Amino acid sequence: MIICGQLARAKAATDLRIFMCSGSLGFFYIAPGKGVFFCPKPHDLSPKSLSMILWTIRHTKPYNPKDVCYGRLDFDVSPTFEEESDKALKALVEAKAKPTRLFSSPLIRCTKFADKASKLLELPVEKEPAIIELNFGTWEGQKLTAVPRSEMHAWTSNLRGYRFPEGENFYDIDKRAGKFLDSLPDDGEFLCITHAGVIASLQHSRCGLPDEVFVEGMFTYAMVTRFEFTRNAEGMYHGTFTKIHDGIPMPSLKMEKA
Repeated sequence: MIICGQLARAKAATDLRIFMCSGSLGFFYIAPGKGVFFCPKPHDLSPKSLSMILWTIRHTKPYNPKDVCYGRLDFDVSPTFEEESDKALKALVEAKAKPTRLFSSPLIRCTKFADKASKLLELPVEKEPAIIELNFGTWEGQKLTAVPRSEMHAWTSNLRGYRFPEGENFYDIDKRAGKFLDSLPDDGEFLCITHAGVIASLQHSRCGLPDEVFVEGMFTYAMVTRFEFTRNAEGMYHGTFTKIHDGIPMPSLKMEKA
């Protein structure tokens, strides 16, 4: 992604790294400077329900020499692509992932990674528009210093809910990514090469991570995550996630004072 840096740091100088502790009743998310949040496990899941495993890999570092905001901009990969992707795929294999289908965002920074994964896993690549990155609207291609201060303030006050001018907000990703998620069959195992915004959406909308600890901008490039989902009484997947591999960190967000 995304907005040339760490989204979480735009809201406050506080480090929003998340620590998760699991228990029989749910999960505790500990965010320094934000507090402790308890997320109960869904109580309406049948003990006989089948689990679905979803592996996600964020794309590698894109080629963005002007350091502009990008979401839908179709940037190519950086020269570090081979090194980043090799490490992520090695972590995937070591985690004993055995996906039977491989999905990719249609953007180049994902499809190049997916093509490489396809050869390793011997799976065809299925391009899926539902897992494309957030549309940042009029912010796309701009440096954050060029964004009107009023818009910047509105965004930093509501990181998940703010709708970018002529673009989306993160709840829009919840809807399209959630619809795609629920279309996947029970008891399957799948891999998605996608974006930070989509991975964050799954963590918040389907794994109970509160909006107050929105950490989408803290994700590293080529990060590997394992999700485990079970359908609730309404047929929607809900579950838990575990980070398997960290890649190259995003640069710190630097903003001029208003």
